[in-house]
Amino acid sequence: MAAQQPAQPQAAHGPKPAPHGVDPQAVHRLPDLTVEQTAALRARQRTRNRAMLVVLLGLVVLFFALTISRMSQVENPQTWSRPGGIAPNAPAQTAPSR
Repeated sequence: MAAQQPAQPQAAHGPKPAPHGVDPQAVHRLPDLTVEQTAALRARQRTRNRAMLVVLLGLVVLFFALTISRMSQVENPQTWSRPGGIAPNAPAQTAPSR
């Protein structure tokens, strides 16, 4: 006859309580990095942040240019403050016929 193993306690349903000092809502914990790894990580983050800055500044310039272009189509500047004031009564512009 096989020797019986001692009964292991049943795990309670649900997540285990977090050890003291650990954020229970943290998705994962980064491994301990060396100084060189940390420097490389920061350099990659800095590069990504600069690329994001360039993209966002490009969008700002694009929106500004579109706004100025749109406002230059209005002859009377007082119509800018009216709802629907971007040349609402202007004749429709059509392509020149050949």
